[in-house]
Amino acid sequence: MSANQAAQQTPGAAGQGTADDRGTTFRAVEGGNQMQSGEKLLVEAYAFIWIVVLVFVASMFRRQRRLDRRIDTLETALQKARAKSAGE
Repeated sequence: MSANQAAQQTPGAAGQGTADDRGTTFRAVEGGNQMQSGEKLLVEAYAFIWIVVLVFVASMFRRQRRLDRRIDTLETALQKARAKSAGE
């Protein structure tokens, strides 16, 4: 009998003991390929943050250009209105 099987059959083994016992023991889980590298997750998180920041900055540039065009249009209209009122 292996040590792992013996630990599972004895009272107080992982899954049968108190919460403290279960928190300090390690039981390997067989099967499943859901392991991911921590480095890969870190790179993905940084890439996501950079994409969000770049989209935000691009959005701010677009809004600023639109605002600049609107201000130019309003200044032109104001100059025309001043010239018209001064001419009358």
